[in-house]
Amino acid sequence: MEEFVSLNVGGHIYTTARTTLVRYPDSMLGSMFSGRMPTTVDNEGRFLIDGDGPLFRYVLNFLRRSELILPENFPELDMLMAEADYYQISELVEALKNIRDNKIAIQEEIKRKLDEPKVQEFLEVEFECANGHWIIFARADILKKIPTVMESLHHLNLIRPAQFGRKFGPEENGLILPRERPLNRLKLFRELTQMSFELQAVSSSGGDERSTDRWVFSRSASIT
Repeated sequence: MEEFVSLNVGGHIYTTARTTLVRYPDSMLGSMFSGRMPTTVDNEGRFLIDGDGPLFRYVLNFLRRSELILPENFPELDMLMAEADYYQISELVEALKNIRDNKIAIQEEIKRKLDEPKVQEFLEVEFECANGHWIIFARADILKKIPTVMESLHHLNLIRPAQFGRKFGPEENGLILPRERPLNRLKLFRELTQMSFELQAVSSSGGDERSTDRWVFSRSASIT
């Protein structure tokens, strides 16, 4: 029959199977509960352990499952690592080091991206009411990443150098979608938002029947 024992860890009470505590024989707990190390009990007969009471739950769960499970954005990683080292559970120490190293790597990658020089990329969408044409100004590599645009095309040679006098950069292209290839504006704008473009300006020029509506988007991009 499984033997259960009660522990008093820094004033916090835990109950678990003795086999759980000796899962890692070379650890301090393994030595204590296999009889190789003297133990002390409190007035209730619970084994006294001079450790961090709240953090011991994570130590005990690791002993039970041999798997480290922590809440997202766990704030006491270093403290728990110190506890794992105190209990001499090398497997837990290694698991915590892996989490710490991954966290550091993510932070360094975020910092690297934030420190990268940025350039503003622009994209302009126009609708000419007179002929029903949609015109999109952007670099060809950007145009080819917009699903709605590519769905409207049958021939990539429709992406051609812009010659409309409103270039945002030397590599800008103008894509004209004629009336027979209608564009779903709301879907297009959602896709641009997913590509990190933000709407910067909206304008309209000309009369009602010959007006041209314009939407200007931009996003920050790393210089590579």
